[in-house]
Amino acid sequence: MLATVLLAAAVGAAAGAGFTGAAAPRPLVVVVRHGGLCVTGRECRTVLRITDSTISGHGFRPRPLSTSARRSLIRAIGELDAASLRRHPFTGTCPTAYDGQESIYRFRGFPMSIPSCRYDVRRVTAVRLTERLFATLRPR
Repeated sequence: MLATVLLAAAVGAAAGAGFTGAAAPRPLVVVVRHGGLCVTGRECRTVLRITDSTISGHGFRPRPLSTSARRSLIRAIGELDAASLRRHPFTGTCPTAYDGQESIYRFRGFPMSIPSCRYDVRRVTAVRLTERLFATLRPR
């Protein structure tokens, strides 16, 4: 539980990181992936972002976000429903239990983070669209 609280705080901090001034908008999406053992001997952690114009992540070449993809993502974010998420909890074993990763999603304008080991995110349109966009990134 404490790890989840700390990760939620990290997601919130990551959402605002790198932006200065009051006029800079927060990213549309920030996803923190954590879990598994990295070469350094520590838990692996990656932060991916989608802003109004760019898709990026540590270790990946940033690429532009198309206007149509941006519109679709904003529409999907608007359809997020906290009550529906709570009615559909994650079942099974979290991948972090066997050297896999959990993803924690944070969407602009949606008040709660969405950890994939707490909620069943398979039917969440905003999550599916986000994952499709991240799949287009290429390593540096």
